[in-house]
Amino acid sequence: MEKEIIEEKAGGYISKVHFNDDTILDTQRNSIVVFVGPNNAGKSQALRDIFAICKNKVPSIVVSDIEIIKNTQPIEDLLDSISTRIEHGSYATYDILNGTVNVDKYTDRHFQESEYFRDFRDLLVANLDTSARLTICNAAGSITRRDPKRHPIHYAAFESKYRKWLSDNFKKAFGVGITPNILYGASIPLCVGEPIRLNGTYEDEQERQEEYAERLALCDQVQNQGDGVKSFTGILLYLMLDYFCTFLIDEPESFLHPPQARIMGQIIGESLADNQQAFISTHSEDIIQGLVETCPDRVSIVRITRSGNTNHFSILSSQNLQDIWNDSLLRHSNIMSSLFHKSVVLCESDSDCKMYSLVENQLKKEGGSYSETLFIHCGGKHRIAKVVSALRSLDIDVKAIVDIDVLNNKQVLQGILHSFGIDWNDIESDYNKIVSNLHSPNESIDRSSARTNVNAIFDDNRSKYLTKSEIDRIRTIISTTSKWTSIKNGGAQALPSGAATQGFNNIDSNLRQHGIYIVPVGELECFIKEVGGHGPDWVNKVLEAYPDLEDAIYTPIRQFVSSMNL
Repeated sequence: MEKEIIEEKAGGYISKVHFNDDTILDTQRNSIVVFVGPNNAGKSQALRDIFAICKNKVPSIVVSDIEIIKNTQPIEDLLDSISTRIEHGSYATYDILNGTVNVDKYTDRHFQESEYFRDFRDLLVANLDTSARLTICNAAGSITRRDPKRHPIHYAAFESKYRKWLSDNFKKAFGVGITPNILYGASIPLCVGEPIRLNGTYEDEQERQEEYAERLALCDQVQNQGDGVKSFTGILLYLMLDYFCTFLIDEPESFLHPPQARIMGQIIGESLADNQQAFISTHSEDIIQGLVETCPDRVSIVRITRSGNTNHFSILSSQNLQDIWNDSLLRHSNIMSSLFHKSVVLCESDSDCKMYSLVENQLKKEGGSYSETLFIHCGGKHRIAKVVSALRSLDIDVKAIVDIDVLNNKQVLQGILHSFGIDWNDIESDYNKIVSNLHSPNESIDRSSARTNVNAIFDDNRSKYLTKSEIDRIRTIISTTSKWTSIKNGGAQALPSGAATQGFNNIDSNLRQHGIYIVPVGELECFIKEVGGHGPDWVNKVLEAYPDLEDAIYTPIRQFVSSMNL
């Protein structure tokens, strides 16, 4: 079922969320807000607070208040479209999904004048906590087609668009569809299995329906399946109802394997219409991946941490999330995992991540603890600043390891420093000391001189082909030399003595205080020169030659990683 997009309908949406530390989150009618953070930080409580305040202002714990913008369409129009009006003199009663609603001639005025949804909260806000998702899968009571629908299964039972949408999305995760059994008797269970096709010859329609009922009764029922199936189905049953304005979903990954959690994230992102918003708490990178794969422009992340009885809130806007997601390399990295770790270290390459993380894990193991640090590769230096800015906006403890030749690209270096909050003026003088001492007369080539020397080689010999000696002479003429090459291979020790070395030491000390660690030997491979090669191949060769991470060969790397105090 394609979710119907109705620009205006009865109800409204949450436009602001006020947290208890005075942080304010602005939201739109189509926002998808994801709460992340460690256990007991307040993610689920935030959803409970929002749900409670949607009805009326009440004392709360994590969310202090919300602001709601109402739509202008009459509430009675919505009620008339989903229920049956029962007149009671000056007011009318409607039977709806979560109970009964009474309205009178002043209802719409009272609704618009109130700051909150009041008695219409359960009509407009779907609260999908774990308990609700597991129980909503139980068989619904049987009704006629004309009766008010008081259970989500009733919608799937009597309207084909809901039935098809529900079955198709269930099949994405579990490989088979589901069918509401309206011929079961006093209840309508959801049956698991492929659609039943009857090909026999029947005397009348009654006989055909009896055969269909018998076949369907043999199928397994959702209510008797595991919690993963029930939780997944429970979310689907609510998502398919297009009159809800706001969905509150607590840990949608509960009981699901990671691939199914990712599918659930995709379904949520695909199913929410442009006039529906969601607030989701999760511990799952897969849920977030699924969401941003389908609608990165709608997703923002709120990271909640807790110190004592005080909650802290950090926000990654949808725009900043899009900046990362639009980078194809970062999109396929494990950057989303950083939301669930205590600290993050950014590296230039995957091989850097592998070696440094192995050493860090070993150090933690020797200390009787375990690693809570995630190492992420950024595919080069030029992406580091973008990732740092995003992670720091969520107050994630982020550090970066960069090769020493980062000093050879002023623009990239300035970007990284800015992302860590370092003023360029604080290091400019020392930076200039380094650069001025590394200039070489052979770093540039004079065009006129090069032309004269190369032409002389061609003029000396009129043979058809250049000789090897002539090729070598031409290469020498057009080659440049740079002291940066020796520094990349030799590290800080290759810097000229005096002002350049002093300038580097000052910069290195400043950067370390802010979380930037320059590889002192130049690059990773220079820690263990006993093994040749570069990149992943080098790491594999080192681990094959020295499988024991306590081997003395690793001492320089261990000292470097230890200095980061992870």
